[in-house]
Amino acid sequence: MTTPDSSQDERGDRDRLRQRIAEEAARGVSRGSDARRATFRAARRVAHGWVPDDRLPEANEVCDEVRRELDATASLQHLVGDRFDAIATIVSILATVRQNPVTCPEGDALEHTLQVFDLVHRERPYDEELLTAALVHDVGRAIDRGDPVAATMEAVGDLVTDRTRWLVETLPAARGHVERTLGHRARRRLEAHADFLDVLVLAEADRQAHVRGYPAPTLDEAIAILRALDQGN
Repeated sequence: MTTPDSSQDERGDRDRLRQRIAEEAARGVSRGSDARRATFRAARRVAHGWVPDDRLPEANEVCDEVRRELDATASLQHLVGDRFDAIATIVSILATVRQNPVTCPEGDALEHTLQVFDLVHRERPYDEELLTAALVHDVGRAIDRGDPVAATMEAVGDLVTDRTRWLVETLPAARGHVERTLGHRARRRLEAHADFLDVLVLAEADRQAHVRGYPAPTLDEAIAILRALDQGN
């Protein structure tokens, strides 16, 4: 017979296991894995075997652990809690995403993102939604590299506008347009959209943002730009 005390102890054990897996997975993310892959590997190490999916930490729980580690070394403690602070916290995890030094000499994915942001800012300094898309476009790479766009959309949720979501979701097609690999029908559909030229700006910035030693703004500076635009509107 299961008593209330034994049920509570069992739940406590599950919660502790979940937390240990999340912490171990966060270390995996810091070494370059994405959150989902790191979670499965961490579960095998921590539990010494298979763990049911419903007992595994969600990707956002692993990312929370990564962000806690980042907060120990980064100057994000002063953030006060508006949506821009939340965006900054989500984007900061890109500092853990390593890149191929041959094709991406700029460094980690956060450095790439800040370069994209700066290049877009030079072209559209007044467009808060486009600049937000530049800042969040790669977030999913830290969560699920198998489907980074969907992971980005899940991570940012309602922190961004519908237009920003469209810009991020359409970026792969815009890259194809820039590289002339996009099919004829998809190309025509994209060109007919009201924000076609804006997503091309984002795609071109994404293509160019691989410069070693580029004087990109810091994440705090990028967030300050977005906040100022929001307040100005």
